[in-house]
Amino acid sequence: MTDVVFEFTQPKESGKKDIALTDGFIDALFSISEKIHASEKFRTRSNGVSRLVWHVTEADLMLMVTLHVCFNSEGKLQNVSRHQIYKKLHELYEDPCCDDQFYIAFEKFVKLGLIQEKVTGVISEFSLNHFINPETNKIGRIVVVNPFVFSKQFTDLPISGQKFVFDLLRKQGNQKGKDVFYWLNKEKGILKQLHKRHVYELRKLLELLSNTRISDEPLIKSWNIEGKKGTTSAKLTCLINDSYISEYVPGTQYRDVLHGKRTHRRIIRHLQKLLSENLIGEFELINNGSEFFQLVRMLRGKSFKYIRYVVEKIRELYEKNRIFPTNILDFIQDELRHKGMVAYLEIAKATGVYKFISPRKLEKGRLFEFASAVSHHSLRSFERMCRKSIAKLEQNYTRPAAYDHTDYANFSDLDHYIDTVTLRSYAFSLEKCPNKYQDIEIQALIKVENGTDPYEVRKWMQNQIEKLPSWTLIPDVPHDFKVEEFILKNIQLA
Repeated sequence: MTDVVFEFTQPKESGKKDIALTDGFIDALFSISEKIHASEKFRTRSNGVSRLVWHVTEADLMLMVTLHVCFNSEGKLQNVSRHQIYKKLHELYEDPCCDDQFYIAFEKFVKLGLIQEKVTGVISEFSLNHFINPETNKIGRIVVVNPFVFSKQFTDLPISGQKFVFDLLRKQGNQKGKDVFYWLNKEKGILKQLHKRHVYELRKLLELLSNTRISDEPLIKSWNIEGKKGTTSAKLTCLINDSYISEYVPGTQYRDVLHGKRTHRRIIRHLQKLLSENLIGEFELINNGSEFFQLVRMLRGKSFKYIRYVVEKIRELYEKNRIFPTNILDFIQDELRHKGMVAYLEIAKATGVYKFISPRKLEKGRLFEFASAVSHHSLRSFERMCRKSIAKLEQNYTRPAAYDHTDYANFSDLDHYIDTVTLRSYAFSLEKCPNKYQDIEIQALIKVENGTDPYEVRKWMQNQIEKLPSWTLIPDVPHDFKVEEFILKNIQLA
């Protein structure tokens, strides 16, 4: 198994209680194997590896069991994140799947309609399909599963072996000593479900399960395959060991329902108060409250000062139009993005990094790209990063503002009255700013044309050159250079 990337502080406790699965959910998951030869893919990784939709994985089995442990008796779970469910899986299994495999499995369950995700206001809810019987409106047929499925010995079995054991348990119906039989047709049924084309492949799997001991007893107590007779398919009769069968006991608590997060009541009350103070309390009623609750979700984790800023922007919009715009949430998101972006760009300017963001042509999209990349760091941390990086940036990615006296030339009209080449060379030798020098030439030409002696104008220019600010180094970066990547890499190497 792949090591998980999350670090959990709680001690590891594998599942010890029986699990109540629903027969309908198991059947819905296992039936996708009937389409195993379809090549539809639902997710492509950055390394080019794709995931098949119609394929049951070990992570799928672990997720199926975990969902039945942590969902309530109605097959629902409110205000619980996917990560919380993964933490529960990690607690239950001795050798759990990695987090990436879990999220892929969860995404597949949603795509296949095994899990339904719904958000209403600030309430998020996961629901299991194939859990409640639509005819009786009660939970479907229950299959009680012994906690041996959490053991490493079980999860080390091939996927086909694990699936076969789950199918045996659901067919045995928690009745000890009951034989289960299967017709062996490679076009359908258990062979196709286990991706076996021949009976001898199933025979090898049964031998493995008969030799697998988890609690000093083999998983399969006995099995027998009767050969094909005429047009009648071969038949498998199988009996799982009584040690691995748990009976349903009415009144037993089989679930360990995860507790959802609070529904942000504190933010709701504060936001309602601010809207009322700003005389725009009716914002809460737009679209039956959906806009208000979406705003609450946007403001999760934000400070009261930040929330006040948002409310003031809403009030400004309302006062301008006397109605709330239909795209008000889009505007608020842009405003919040702008507010956050400005703070980072101001730091970039103060530390000298700003000129490296878009040195050739100022583009708003480029500024947002930069701010987005560094916004994962706090403003204080970002400022430290900029100050540590600026010296290397100026050393490796700058050039002088001028290469010789010709970079100081603006126009040639003044050349008719004064030896400008000497003055430009003088400014270059002092490393004065070329743009500021060109302003002096403009003023000098005006003086000469107004009748001032060229000799006096020359002396004046020489004096003004000495007062000019020194040039600053100009960014000179490769075409595909991104300063945010340089800053982040520089910090990692420090």
